[in-house]
Amino acid sequence: MESIVNDKENINSNMRRNPQQRKIIYRNLLSKIEGIEETEEVGLRTVNEIGEVLREANSLDTEWLIDERVEHADETYLDCLVLSSASSVLKKCIQAVDVFTSTYEPEEFSQHIINSIKDEDSDEMNPFDLLKLLKDAREIIPKVPDYTYVYGSYDLENLPQPKPKRQITRTQKEKLEKKEPEQVTSMTKEEDTIEEILKVFLEVLNKKYKEANEQPIKYYEYIIDTDDFANTVENMFYFSFLIRNGKASVDLNSKGDPIIKPVKKNVHKEFRDNGGINAQIITQINVERWKKFKKAGYLQEYKRKHSTP
Repeated sequence: MESIVNDKENINSNMRRNPQQRKIIYRNLLSKIEGIEETEEVGLRTVNEIGEVLREANSLDTEWLIDERVEHADETYLDCLVLSSASSVLKKCIQAVDVFTSTYEPEEFSQHIINSIKDEDSDEMNPFDLLKLLKDAREIIPKVPDYTYVYGSYDLENLPQPKPKRQITRTQKEKLEKKEPEQVTSMTKEEDTIEEILKVFLEVLNKKYKEANEQPIKYYEYIIDTDDFANTVENMFYFSFLIRNGKASVDLNSKGDPIIKPVKKNVHKEFRDNGGINAQIITQINVERWKKFKKAGYLQEYKRKHSTP
């Protein structure tokens, strides 16, 4: 008994595939079964294809011993899936068999005809052997009943007459007056409002820049609004448009807080002619840092002076 087991191990060791290869084959077999199920065929061809699948699964099963199944439980699971899926297809084929009906496979029927008309001494059929069927064909074809239900049939003596076309009277529709498209002014109004705000921002910047003897001013002293944190953030947002339009510049690399200054038109033109690109820079500030500012900013002072009482 021990020698038989050793011989089986020697055979399997020479022919067996590794676990990864076996898993791939199992998955391919499952895909093949799914393809067979999609065709919905339940004839002899389907049975033969399922037989090939089962033979391959049995070949995989013989490559490993029972005690190895514990280490590769996933292979056992795949093997069960293959057997279960194949069994369900075979069950459909069996249920489709009608023992009370004379059924045949076209290939098998054709082979019987070839065997009956070819010469006994010849392995292959000669095309002229088909002439042997003429006698039977002349007797069988006239006896085949005519079926006219596929496309319907007509009584040639009473053909259907085409229906007369119904006259359709069209009432003339009233001409609709074309309305001019409504002009969208909300976007234009919003842009005009932004332009007015930016003019005020630039006016305050130029004024404070001149008061500082044309020296850059501190950024936070310009935009801070001690009354409202949201207004401070809004000021930072609008000032970024001045930077983008090339009307102001900000120095973030200076020691301490950032500094800003207006930009003259000729300086901006020279910058753009040399390939310079304006970027819209938006800085950040948190509530804790905002609370440290006690002095009203330049923009805040401007709003207080020009606000309506």
